[in-house]
Amino acid sequence: MRAPRILKFFITAALSFVMAVPVYAATVAVIGSRFEMQVVADAFSNDFGDTATRYNSGWSGLSEAQLDEIFSADIVWEADVFASIPANVQSRMQNFVDNNGGLFLTAERPCCELHNDSIQALARTLTGDNGILIGDDGDRNGPHIFSNSPTTILTDPNDIRNSPAVFDAPGRVSPTDGINSDACFIISNPRPECAAAAWGPDLLVNNMGRLVIYGDIDSQDSLTSDLNGQQFENIRSFLLAGFSGGGDVCDENPNLPGCEDNGGGDNGGDNRVPTPGTLGLLGLGLIGVAYSRKRKTK
Repeated sequence: MRAPRILKFFITAALSFVMAVPVYAATVAVIGSRFEMQVVADAFSNDFGDTATRYNSGWSGLSEAQLDEIFSADIVWEADVFASIPANVQSRMQNFVDNNGGLFLTAERPCCELHNDSIQALARTLTGDNGILIGDDGDRNGPHIFSNSPTTILTDPNDIRNSPAVFDAPGRVSPTDGINSDACFIISNPRPECAAAAWGPDLLVNNMGRLVIYGDIDSQDSLTSDLNGQQFENIRSFLLAGFSGGGDVCDENPNLPGCEDNGGGDNGGDNRVPTPGTLGLLGLGLIGVAYSRKRKTK
């Protein structure tokens, strides 16, 4: 009688652990020497169980081996705002997005126009929108609000449309259509201007990857608290499997990356995979269940 009880214990423990372990852990590379980047890296690790590596350096201080590591991650989150992005890194960024990676770029005002110019050039290449404007417009003093765009960065998993957005003093991140663009998700007032934008595969030239450009570095250490915590969760979700055009994108384009993996739907699918430990434990549980049923039939 002892063996079935022991087996039942292991089955219960395995299945309980499966429920506790984050099923969709991502690998994240965080680049930049500002203290805010450690807060961002810690949030990925502590709140979502991601493997987040922080590179406390600008792009020019990284070796080729480190760049290889960075661009093998699921998400690259950069904030080297005081320098232009080297040409070889811009090329890697383009290839990363074209291979379905999630790229977060940080614009900044008014110190950092060389960096902003690099972002603008890369964004125009990736999106095909040659009217995108990054920076060169001073501070946007607010108030700031999340837009009513259909982009899933505002609805998945939290609906934060038309809610107040906390920004220190963001710079301009404006697609050609400005605040009316589906890509624009934060609007700064009283002179309305887009301050953050997100493009999913439905708006990118090669229909692959995700791109977010955020117009402020000073506010990123508060991304994990209160309503901003919901924004951070949405940004992570978007970088892994988001779309620019809302919940019907996968219905209309079922072959887009992220749609085919779990049937599409409002969340745009999911391009992540369960962690190996979770798969092993799930397998152990299923084997135990099968063994238990086999004994009962004898």
